[in-house]
Amino acid sequence: MPIEADPSQTQYAVALLADALILVSFWKPVFFVLPLAAWGWFVSKVMDKHAARFHLPRKPWNLIHLIVALVALAVGFMMPVPGIGGFFAGLAAMIVILAADIAIFASLHNRDERVPEDHKLKLDFSAMAEAREAKKSAKEAGTVQLKIVSDEGKTAEIPEKETPEYEVRALAEDAMIKAVDARARLYEIAPAGEGAYAVSVLVDGVRQVIEKIPAPNAVKIISFWKASAGLDVQDMRRKQIAGITASKGDIWHHQVRLETIGGQAGPKLTLMFNPAKAVQRKYADIGFLDTQEKALDEARAEAGGLILVAAPPGNGLTTLMYGLIGKHDPYTSIVQTIEYDVQAPIEGVMQNKFDPTGNAEYATTVRSILRRDPNVVGVTDFRDAETAKEVVRADLKRTKVYMAVKTDGAIRAIQTLVKYQGNPGECAGVLNAAVAQKLARRLCTNCRVQYAPDPALLKKLGLPADRVKDLYKKGGQVLIKNKPEICPMCSGAGYFGQVAFLEVFPIGDAEREMITAQNWNGLLGEFRKRGLPTLQQMGLRRVVEGQTSLEEFSRVTAVAKPAAAAKPAAKPAPSA
Repeated sequence: MPIEADPSQTQYAVALLADALILVSFWKPVFFVLPLAAWGWFVSKVMDKHAARFHLPRKPWNLIHLIVALVALAVGFMMPVPGIGGFFAGLAAMIVILAADIAIFASLHNRDERVPEDHKLKLDFSAMAEAREAKKSAKEAGTVQLKIVSDEGKTAEIPEKETPEYEVRALAEDAMIKAVDARARLYEIAPAGEGAYAVSVLVDGVRQVIEKIPAPNAVKIISFWKASAGLDVQDMRRKQIAGITASKGDIWHHQVRLETIGGQAGPKLTLMFNPAKAVQRKYADIGFLDTQEKALDEARAEAGGLILVAAPPGNGLTTLMYGLIGKHDPYTSIVQTIEYDVQAPIEGVMQNKFDPTGNAEYATTVRSILRRDPNVVGVTDFRDAETAKEVVRADLKRTKVYMAVKTDGAIRAIQTLVKYQGNPGECAGVLNAAVAQKLARRLCTNCRVQYAPDPALLKKLGLPADRVKDLYKKGGQVLIKNKPEICPMCSGAGYFGQVAFLEVFPIGDAEREMITAQNWNGLLGEFRKRGLPTLQQMGLRRVVEGQTSLEEFSRVTAVAKPAAAAKPAAKPAPSA
């Protein structure tokens, strides 16, 4: 008699067979392998190389990646949900775990100070789409890629293609883009003789000529930037200053200070990128040693007196002045400045802009401000003997004055004051301290090269060979999986940013006697007795710390040849 099958048992068998087919089907491993392979490629080709480029920890993260992959596979294959639903649930869980690994890696590494802003890992695919669209638009529009807006809010219109105006704008934009890509703080077009103009950039305090262009092209480019900023294009002689905003899509956005002036050889254009940001540095970030800061605090604690602030041109004099002035509380003290050009606002400080086109003289304006009996005054421009005389003869018992001097070192600043003012005793009587600064290029921490210095060289520099085992020099390349690549942080320059050599020289009774007698060697001796580092000693300290190189130290601290004449400079001629 035939045995009839139980329908319930038949259904159960069919379900088991379906599950088995799902489990053993060839396409299931394929679905799991595809996201795992994509994740593995991204980890190896992007994340691991990114860590190698910037000397981020690789081995710990590679171990973490391996553990994550094993966990993702285990979750995917062992999802406790039967049938096809369990398969897709496991696949989804696996993808989420792998994606979380990438997101956490990118988030943590993007916060690392060693990773520049333009090299941070971006996982925003909408941004990628926008970048592709921007690239497409730029390709369609030729080489015109920037949005240029004047301070008055007027946007520079893009000329028609295949016109001379379009070509000029394309050339002007290309030059600015190259300057920004090179991390330039300043971009300049100036006559170079023989019918040519030199295009130069200032990167980390060092000027580099990048190309020469024919004079007609240079003049057209200068005229374009003047027109974009709303300046008088026809006036090729008078000094003109304005501001613009230049943007390259969502990639970068810069405030630009534009300055033009004429000369016998032709007009000159200077573009300064983000000028306000360049001079806004917190006092704590200037770089004073604890001993220097203590000495400066003691000088600043006195009710009045004069503090000279010295630096050669291009060595952060304005930044140092703003930092020192900003140390005072403007809400408990009356703090004012007198400036030819206000570089950036200082919170709570009354910044007086001197107009050289008016009838008033700079020294007269300084005297007027000092007579208002303020607590702190910053004289950011010291250009003539009259200014020195007005400051020294003022009542500085209740007023603290910081006066900028464009010279090399604290003692040289004191000599300059005495030379211009003419009475060493009066100068000595009001001086409280002198502060000096020089800027050197900072070694790129991503590619600097460690080496053992020559003991003879260390001895010559006065460094103990038994304590200084290693120094650093510029690199420019990094090894990525045993293959040399140009360092992405410094673009192969070997330097990234700047570091300050600082000098603080408090003035006491002994120093005042030396200044009165104009005994400069004796003054230097008193400085050394203080035990505070000179500019040279601070420079060597930065070398030993690995912040800069011996080559850069030698360049910065090289003694300049003395000027042929030691007469006070003439008063600046008023602008036409």
